[in-house]
Amino acid sequence: MLTHISIKDFTIVDTLELDLSQGFTAVTGETGAGKSIMLDALALATGSKSDAKQVRPGASKAEIYACFEFSAKSPIKKWLKDNDMVGDQGQVILSRIITHEGRSRGYINGRPAPQQQLKDLGAMLLDIHGQHAHQALLQKDSPRTLLDNFGKYQSLLDDTKSSYQHWQSLKNRVDQLQNQSDDIQARVQLLEYQVQEMDLLDLQAGEVEGLEAEQKRLANAEGHLLNAQQALHLCQNDEDQLDAYQAIQHALQKLDPLLDSTPALASTHELLNQAYVIIEEASSELCQYINSFEINPQRLQQVEERLNAIYELARKNKVKPEDLNELQNNLKEELARINGQDQSLEDLLIQLSQAEQAFNHLGQELTLARKKAAEKLSTDLIKQLKQLALNKAQLSFEVDPQPIHKASLHGLDDIQFLVSLNPGQPLQPLHKVASGGELSRISLALQILIQQGPETLIFDEIDVGVGGATAERMGRLLKQLGKNKQVISITHQPQVAALGHEHLLVNKLSAKKQTRTQIRHLNQEQRQQELARMLGGLEITDLTLAHATDMLGAAQA
Repeated sequence: MLTHISIKDFTIVDTLELDLSQGFTAVTGETGAGKSIMLDALALATGSKSDAKQVRPGASKAEIYACFEFSAKSPIKKWLKDNDMVGDQGQVILSRIITHEGRSRGYINGRPAPQQQLKDLGAMLLDIHGQHAHQALLQKDSPRTLLDNFGKYQSLLDDTKSSYQHWQSLKNRVDQLQNQSDDIQARVQLLEYQVQEMDLLDLQAGEVEGLEAEQKRLANAEGHLLNAQQALHLCQNDEDQLDAYQAIQHALQKLDPLLDSTPALASTHELLNQAYVIIEEASSELCQYINSFEINPQRLQQVEERLNAIYELARKNKVKPEDLNELQNNLKEELARINGQDQSLEDLLIQLSQAEQAFNHLGQELTLARKKAAEKLSTDLIKQLKQLALNKAQLSFEVDPQPIHKASLHGLDDIQFLVSLNPGQPLQPLHKVASGGELSRISLALQILIQQGPETLIFDEIDVGVGGATAERMGRLLKQLGKNKQVISITHQPQVAALGHEHLLVNKLSAKKQTRTQIRHLNQEQRQQELARMLGGLEITDLTLAHATDMLGAAQA
């Protein structure tokens, strides 16, 4: 609900502070007094386009502040939280500042906000029924929203939305997998080829290290044998040359005569004895190694061919030879995963078909429910419009089921609101046939029947072209609507103004070569004077005052 509006240096308003309340508020004033200024200011606060000409002449900037209150259950609370605009609990302030150069800045609860955010939040707070630019009734989705708010099938709407989202989620997943199919098939062929090569190689764990050691030994076999033979020759040989064995034997022979006279040599003699035994054992092992040694060029060729095959496959796959086994396992896992995706795609296609059928079934149910609601809403709306001097109005909510590929989360239907306001005129979309006043009256009738949408409704001269009993009926409808919503109506009809819970008067004041607009609340006596002016013109008589008093009394009865 709009609780306060503050306007400074906007068009012909220098300063305006206005508190507003719940119920039906009538706004009156002389033609040209500036009754629409408040509407224009609110339109700017809720995101409409600004213009430097809207700044009061001589001022540097125009400032507009609109304060709204909302309940804890209102979707506005969630919107503010989602957009990080949380302020005082249950209150939101929209503001707009326009400089004389034409620059514009918007704020929500004191935080800078782009124009689109002002529009989005403004559409939830306020509905201005006047010029076409501010009419929610003319928006593309309005007929569907109106019909669904009127119908008693919210559970079906929720189920249809959930079903559509599930269907689309599966469809997106299937599309993703199918779009990847060519690339995946090429990847599968490569993986199968790589895995087949590695399976044929059949590399065993630790085989590379073993083969490299064996190849090194076999390649140097002759050198190893020669070195072993030379070592044996130095330790022990059958020729006349002195070897290590003989050298130690001679040393022992030289020490033997000295042991009795030189006890200190006993330890030396013992060490030489040990060396003699060790050399004898080493010579024996060398003999065994030499006797068992085999030079095998055929085996060397086999080992080198095996290693070359391993090295070539490792180079081909850009890994180290010892990492081929790990790569083989990884490739097999990837291949299994892709093959599993193929199976998953088959399952998804089945689920997708089932989800589409389920959504289509719900969509058809929703179509039937909408057609039933459309018939009742059209009938009820025609009855309401007759009370608003649109006696010849004919209208229809056309529910046209579309092919399933044109479906949305709202179902299968294209819904249009078609109207004929004059006899012989064919039914046409609302924006092509209705004037601003007619749109306002149609919107008022819809609000009476549906009572959905923003809590604050503003009607700009809804009563243009009507008077007498029709104007009074219109006023009573506005008053009735004001029981559940905040309704503000700019009116020229005393019958409408008399029925307001509150009455605002707009005056144009001139002083010191400047003109400014003033808006003020009227008390009971002031309301009588204003109604008398509206009834009697320039000269207020006792008769018009009496008539005004009677109108106020009847309105409050």
